Amino acid sequence: MLKLDLVDMMKFWISEREKIRVQKDADMPRPWTDDPILQQFKFCNVRREHDKVTRWFATHWREPKHWYKPNFVAAIMLGRTINWPPTLEFLGFPDVWNKEEVYAKLEKLKAEGKKIYTGAYMVTQYGSSSPKNVLVTTNGDEYFRKRVQVDEESLENTWEILQTYPGMGPFMAAQVVADLKFTEVLREAKDWSSWASLGPGSTRGLNRLYDRSLNYGLSQAQGLEEMREVGEKLGLQYLRDNMQDLQNCLCEFDKYMRVYSGQGTPRSRYDGYGPG
Repeated sequence: MLKLDLVDMMKFWISEREKIRVQKDADMPRPWTDDPILQQFKFCNVRREHDKVTRWFATHWREPKHWYKPNFVAAIMLGRTINWPPTLEFLGFPDVWNKEEVYAKLEKLKAEGKKIYTGAYMVTQYGSSSPKNVLVTTNGDEYFRKRVQVDEESLENTWEILQTYPGMGPFMAAQVVADLKFTEVLREAKDWSSWASLGPGSTRGLNRLYDRSLNYGLSQAQGLEEMREVGEKLGLQYLRDNMQDLQNCLCEFDKYMRVYSGQGTPRSRYDGYGPG
């Protein structure tokens, strides 16, 4: 049964995290919250579209001028695999795919000791021991070999299609879908507002809210049904209108409750007291 006291705590987290974003964007002085957990640890925004990397990605690789290019979906797949704006800026949007050129550029960054990939997304390697630059460009060949066909009427079907490509596990495929839904490719999907992929973090978040073991295995169908119930109880229309943002909040709420319950801490700390 859904624990309404925890739903209230989640609503508090959502409110405080959004308040932090608004004050930060307005260049208001810290602290932006009195909550000690939010002051000390990093959490993603309530809405994925507000996250720093997604804002950059939307402006440079996901912008409308690229939507009708044959390589567009493949570029989104490659871009989210890398997910680090300085690297993506150095590579440039791949109007024409050239594996050797991209590999050489990645190796150049590696030789210079620069960060190449984000730490937030993990590429599914399926047991491969290849160096990451080799793996990413080899997978890229599969994305760009021919135009990636998606189901323009369904986020869920597109998610399943993307998982047939190397490196696109359930999590990475869901990230690509979350980008494509804001473009011509999937913006008319019938399940635009009502579907999201269940991930490990959102599973733990739901297990907390429903008073189960954190390791309880949820099916995608049950998780989606419960996400919809949580969305109704939260009473926040903008989350009911975008289930993927609600899924994201469940993941971040699990991190918050981990600290609150003394079960551990997120890996990234945050200076919520300092200037700027």
